[in-house]
Amino acid sequence: MNVPDVPTEAGVRQALSGVLDPEIGESIIDLGLLQRIEITPQRVHVVLIPTSATCPMSGLLLEDSIKAVKRACPDGMAVSVVLDWDATWDPHNMSPELQSRFGW
Repeated sequence: MNVPDVPTEAGVRQALSGVLDPEIGESIIDLGLLQRIEITPQRVHVVLIPTSATCPMSGLLLEDSIKAVKRACPDGMAVSVVLDWDATWDPHNMSPELQSRFGW
């Protein structure tokens, strides 16, 4: 696979779309957990919003997200993924399709 020198935001978002929330079993992108992506030539930094203040599976969520982002980056590029524990997730963050399926 030919990976560009610097990944794009769209590429990182696409990689994260394959990460499922370990408790809900839905894409973290569709759930609206992605707060922001910061890309420099040396690093990709991703900030996610936990679905709850106690998010018991946060470690697995971070691990899966880091693996996904690393696959979208060239070898050796620094990748960090963190949870913004001060941000509040809301069901309105979900994609319209997921809101409809969950009855929101």
